Amino acid sequence: MQVSPSAETRRSLEQFRHLLFHLQMECGSIHHIFRFFKEESSFKHFDALKELDPMLMPQLLAREHVLEARKSNSPEAAREHLRTALEFDPQCPEACLELAGLADSAEAAMMWYQRSMDASAKLLGQEMMAELMANFKQKPWKQVETHTWFKAKVSLSEKLFRNGYYETAALHFREMLALNPADDLELGPYLLTALLCENRLEEANLLVRTHEDSFSAKWYFGKAFLRFKEQGDTRSSRRCLVRALQRNLWVSVFLLGVEEMPSAQLVERRKSKGFKPGSRLEAADCVKCIGLAFCEDTRLQNWLWEVLKENCSEG
Repeated sequence: MQVSPSAETRRSLEQFRHLLFHLQMECGSIHHIFRFFKEESSFKHFDALKELDPMLMPQLLAREHVLEARKSNSPEAAREHLRTALEFDPQCPEACLELAGLADSAEAAMMWYQRSMDASAKLLGQEMMAELMANFKQKPWKQVETHTWFKAKVSLSEKLFRNGYYETAALHFREMLALNPADDLELGPYLLTALLCENRLEEANLLVRTHEDSFSAKWYFGKAFLRFKEQGDTRSSRRCLVRALQRNLWVSVFLLGVEEMPSAQLVERRKSKGFKPGSRLEAADCVKCIGLAFCEDTRLQNWLWEVLKENCSEG
């Protein structure tokens, strides 16, 4: 289909809008961007977009209040800034995302994450959203326009997962894996755990078969738990569990409550750098994922304890 010049211009301006929002949130203020424009003598796109859409300035002002909320010393002060942001722009995805983090309940947080996703999609429009998702499959994480949408979706998935909404969480994990089969965010083990918690063993088996080349502690323990749920205490399931224990023994120590895990803050800080295989930090990150499947199955807990005792006595 031939794109008319006016439609092509509008698309360029829409892309510029989202780049502007992204730069504003990353640079810390719209004033830094204005300074750049003045130095570069390049206000052409900004003026054109402002003329096309009178809502541009309220949208930018809304995001200034989101940035102020991030600097606030108290949750109430942050909420006040975010309420003001939504007065300027009722569809501000970034404000909704921040409000999710300040929510008093899991349900309220999930509502705000969903609202952030909906607002992002509405701002982009159905056609542009579809195009960006298609581009994402080819070149993941290169689309600044979808940054907030993905952040809200991943946060919503994790919140659903942590609060026992395994079926809905699994749907979100599947959608993310369909968009990003390389699984840069390591959501596959979370999907496996959600399926184990729901006893959807056939689906869990299919997932494991499609990730046979995955060797993280999460996958090792997830596969061992799956084999036990399928077969019970057999030579095959024990072999899987022993391999998992050899991969990281600290996981069993933390699961059984023998020792306290490192702080969540420390684990998150080190996550971006990668964990040393077999380390306590890797084990804590693993438990954060597969621990729910373990806690919900008493037979699995007893089995892990028995296998661990036998292997220790043999050693």
